[in-house]
Amino acid sequence: MNAAALHVILPQGFRAAGIHCGLKKQKDQPDLGLLLADLPVPAAAIFTQNQLLGAHVHLCREHLQHSGGLVRAVLANARNANCATGAQGIEDARTCCRQLAERVGCPPEQVLMTSTGPIGAPLPVDRITGHLDALLAAARPDRGLDFARAIMTTDTQPKAVQQTAAGCTVTGFAKGAGMIHPNMATMLGFLLTDGRPAGDLPALLRTVADRSFHRLSIDGDTSPNDTLLLLATGRVPTGGSALAAALTAVGQQLAQQIAADGEGASRLITVQVRGCRSEAEATLVGRTIATSPLVKTAVAGRDPNWGRILSAAGRCGIAFTAERARVWIGGADVYSGGRPHPQHEPAAHQHLLRESAVILGIDLAVGTAEADVWTCDFTKDYVQINADYRT
Repeated sequence: MNAAALHVILPQGFRAAGIHCGLKKQKDQPDLGLLLADLPVPAAAIFTQNQLLGAHVHLCREHLQHSGGLVRAVLANARNANCATGAQGIEDARTCCRQLAERVGCPPEQVLMTSTGPIGAPLPVDRITGHLDALLAAARPDRGLDFARAIMTTDTQPKAVQQTAAGCTVTGFAKGAGMIHPNMATMLGFLLTDGRPAGDLPALLRTVADRSFHRLSIDGDTSPNDTLLLLATGRVPTGGSALAAALTAVGQQLAQQIAADGEGASRLITVQVRGCRSEAEATLVGRTIATSPLVKTAVAGRDPNWGRILSAAGRCGIAFTAERARVWIGGADVYSGGRPHPQHEPAAHQHLLRESAVILGIDLAVGTAEADVWTCDFTKDYVQINADYRT
């Protein structure tokens, strides 16, 4: 579904909102978002492995532990990461959660907060808390798109996906266009469902992340604020496998939306890795290729430089015989049988030139496992955006 064209309906038992509170300069751009459950619901979270942690990561971990994994509300702000702000930053996030909890009528530990934006600035607590009443008044089951817009920073479009499976609904939101190389999560991601998960909720979330957000990279930089949340009301009984598949599908679509919207990107790249010994090996090969500046700039230049793909795979630490490998770009076989096929490069060039979603592939011929990884090209605009990010 195209989130920009349609309302995003939330699963049963959830409401959402997004309003402007003054963090973004443009008054027509929401910058404060809310996900609200009618009752406390089980939740699971995965956070960044960066040693620099946003204040909200500390507080979310604390609240989830004290609440026994129950969440009533998630507050999210853009244009301020509340990161590298010390103990005061954590206390500022706690103040926002406490004031929202008072209005909702739940314990403070049942409120989570996520922040995204430039690192190092104090959180504008008064602007946020001064708009909580308006935020709650705006919360409705059909306001998911407002929430998706409220968490955008350098994103050019909101990222939201909705899917039904076995009678339940899964709705996902994400933000991210730069500083994206998930190590346990994406920059900010939210998965909601009215389905009833089978077994351990954190284990389910890890499985979903490993097959979706962990296969995404824009620039190889892991954010200190990476957070992925899963909330499940359990209102609709459903098979565990069906729900897991729906959550994974939503996560994969969000990952692709993030890659396609990478800062300055002109091409969504799907790296297809085949013929590995395990899925983990295939993912590692894919992530190595996806983070290669040489591969990404070749795509930006529409250059079918297959040697960069093969070379990136060769340095990732996975044993294989290069002469047995095969490399393709689009539908063109550009290297196989231990030799290049220059006669196929014009077709590969046309694929890069004409398609907005391009395919780079490699088969290591050492097994049957496979994985797809998503990234984007590196253009001059990426450099410009990040050179001017704060100024």
